[in-house]
Amino acid sequence: MPARTDPRPARPRTASSRPARSLSRCRPPGRAAAGRLLAGGAVGLALAVSAPLAASAHVELDASSTAPATLSVLTFAVGHGCEGSATTALAIRFPADVQAVKPTLAPGWSVVEQEAAEGTTVTYTADAPLPDALRATVQVEALLPVDGAAGDVVEFPTLQTCEVGSTDWSEASTAGTEPDHPAPAITLADASTADAADGAPSADGTAATTTPAAAPVDPVARLLGLGSLVVGVVAVMLLTLGMRRPQQGGRR
Repeated sequence: MPARTDPRPARPRTASSRPARSLSRCRPPGRAAAGRLLAGGAVGLALAVSAPLAASAHVELDASSTAPATLSVLTFAVGHGCEGSATTALAIRFPADVQAVKPTLAPGWSVVEQEAAEGTTVTYTADAPLPDALRATVQVEALLPVDGAAGDVVEFPTLQTCEVGSTDWSEASTAGTEPDHPAPAITLADASTADAADGAPSADGTAATTTPAAAPVDPVARLLGLGSLVVGVVAVMLLTLGMRRPQQGGRR
């Protein structure tokens, strides 16, 4: 008996028209943007913190008395190096009208005094370099100008020497502006004002008390800090929104 044959023609087999699935996973576009926003926020916050600090970086000076013709203990403070380099010495120059200069021994420092016609120079040399992140103070007793008057500004130019480089804090300050490297200075006051500021006894025998004035704030530093802070906050907000969008898209 002959075998049966199928009258229907055989269908040719073709490759599947379904698109092949890619084995590589695409990185969500939101992650790259989130990384950039995070970096921008970090930079903004860093600027907000560093701007006020950079504006306040200088040699500070505090005086126990600012009245003319009085002995005053002058305290010089340094809280930074030369662009990160450790401090090795401080050379403080006293004008000729500041007399009876007497340095105070400071632990960890050696001191040398040199007199000249234009004034006296007191040099403190650190036994070990002072790291940029640490603060140190030195004190010198001196007789303030005998012929000085209230309102006179007495400057003490200071040369800061570091392991790498040096900074000469000798520029004079002008009204309303501060130079890049201002010289440490004090403003003389009349005897009654100076005594009240120092808490000296008044006529009734009680000690006068005063509230210390707030340190002046550099308007440029304040503006830079505020602007950087705003940039950092906006970047963080955008980062939060950028991270939420990929998650919402994956849930759909």
